[in-house]
Amino acid sequence: MLGFNILLDIPWGILHKELFYLSQWYCSWSNIAFDVNILQLPFGLVLKWTDRANQEEAVAMQMARAAGMPVPKLLCCGEHPNAPYNRTFSILMTRLPGVPLENSSYQLEIDAEGPWLEELKTCVHSMRSWYPPDQSPISSPIGTSIPSSRVPDHIMGPFTSEREFHDHLFSSASSHAFESHAEYEQTLLCAKKLQQRSHRIVFTHGDFKAHNIIVDDEGHLSGILDWESAGWYPEYWEFTTAMRFGRGSWWFQVASWIGGDQYLEELASDVALNLLTVDSYIAF
Repeated sequence: MLGFNILLDIPWGILHKELFYLSQWYCSWSNIAFDVNILQLPFGLVLKWTDRANQEEAVAMQMARAAGMPVPKLLCCGEHPNAPYNRTFSILMTRLPGVPLENSSYQLEIDAEGPWLEELKTCVHSMRSWYPPDQSPISSPIGTSIPSSRVPDHIMGPFTSEREFHDHLFSSASSHAFESHAEYEQTLLCAKKLQQRSHRIVFTHGDFKAHNIIVDDEGHLSGILDWESAGWYPEYWEFTTAMRFGRGSWWFQVASWIGGDQYLEELASDVALNLLTVDSYIAF
């Protein structure tokens, strides 16, 4: 497992279940909104217990933290084999200071932003330099499948090549969302340009959105959260995922400045691919 150790056992899951009730008391006592998915706890701790939390996320967090990135410290993981709603995994971690960024329609002013912007760029480019595994190069950090909100069943891979990855994404394409066959064919032609290019495989956060970036009171980057979709992807994926919606928004400009401006052709193809496949996953 890439040399990373995870405290993982069903007894930890039993403890985490008790922490659920502790969080209810703590939030009531502290006048904090109680969240069943992200449980706030005393002593600077947080318990993430969602239907998307997984062992792969825990490993991704350890990798990023070992590389010096501002990521919560993982304490232990719990297993919940019989839990309802697929909440079978939980992660106890430290809480990071600061507040999450919010997207907006404002114009990005590079010089007016705090040091977090350059720090975030450094982190993103640093993890893109990590070497992928030899086997199943498009996969989770431990070579398994990757959660994704934009594919049927919300999980995909692992894949042995970029071609196999694209074949899977295109496998659910349909003409349902188009008013004419000509419009469908034009969109398909645009999307297929993705298959005509070769890309490096790089480590990717997978959910590079403003609300997953934490900035402290002094304007420094204090946290990057939610690593459940992290893994090895084609190099454009980090940015097209962030820029696919809200074109021209403040966060679109941030992602573009950090490196997304190199992948505007891939972005157009990815937007087209999303139009072709949205019917296959939107109902989940």
